[in-house]
Amino acid sequence: MKLIDKRFWIAWTAVAMLMVVVTAQCCFNEDTVILGIAYALSLISTWLCHRIRPKATFSNLLVMFLYNTILGYNLIFNNHGGAGFTWWFYLLLLNGVHSIVLLIYTSCIYIKKR
Repeated sequence: MKLIDKRFWIAWTAVAMLMVVVTAQCCFNEDTVILGIAYALSLISTWLCHRIRPKATFSNLLVMFLYNTILGYNLIFNNHGGAGFTWWFYLLLLNGVHSIVLLIYTSCIYIKKR
């Protein structure tokens, strides 16, 4: 296994564990399920992109870890007075947009290779 592959899987596992912790700290309802689906889509899209461009995916994972850490912390600890919905929305929006952009990027690279 190459070094970039090891780094990718370590970062991917760290992001997955962060996502599990954030969803476990939220009360279980429909909003948490929607956020979990967005997290799963993010992890699947990074894995698919890793198969095409490993180095680009690693940098994307680091960015994803950064904003998920900040927004997840705020969702768990700074959710007073309705602010939790704002952090939840930002997490959902950023993960969704990031996943869609990664899937478009991966499909464009894949089509160019063929």
